[in-house]
Amino acid sequence: MSEKFVRKPFSNFFIKKALQIRLIVKVMIVALISSIVSAGALLFVYYMRYETVVVYQWNQVNNELMRENIINLILPSLVISTLVGLVVAGGIGTYASRKYAVPIYKIENWAAMLLKGNLAAVLRFREREEMKELSEKCNEVTAKLRVTLIEIKSKVKNLQDSYPQNSDIESIAEVLGKMELGEEVKKENQRLNKE
Repeated sequence: MSEKFVRKPFSNFFIKKALQIRLIVKVMIVALISSIVSAGALLFVYYMRYETVVVYQWNQVNNELMRENIINLILPSLVISTLVGLVVAGGIGTYASRKYAVPIYKIENWAAMLLKGNLAAVLRFREREEMKELSEKCNEVTAKLRVTLIEIKSKVKNLQDSYPQNSDIESIAEVLGKMELGEEVKKENQRLNKE
């Protein structure tokens, strides 16, 4: 009976929480620094042009010239644009963190399966184009290892037939027997045993 995998996109969004949160924070810091630099550049350019940060406005109601600091005029719009920028950066960072964390998580699981002796493990990504080369190379490595281990296993089998009481050969056969080499390997072993 095979288990059906049920996707839970919201509850499983943070697959590598620490990694994803660090990436989101970095993106938001970059957005904040960008906003601060933009505001500073705006004030600097205004000061260089007019040699003051004071703005004079004509008040038509009172018919008088009003003096106001430019920071008071642009500060509300700068704060609003910075907050909007941080929200957008947070959204982009959250999306990018997921796209960054899922492949790392899959590679870690694939490597863990290999370490446990499961050489039938296959690395697959939904992002076929971006990760195609990586998954092909990783799967090529495991395929090459499987073929090599099949050859070793058949030679160990021949050695066991020739030297049935050799403890070194038995221990090698025991280690190879613990490895999961996949269905095609089992078929190959059955063919080798018949020969």
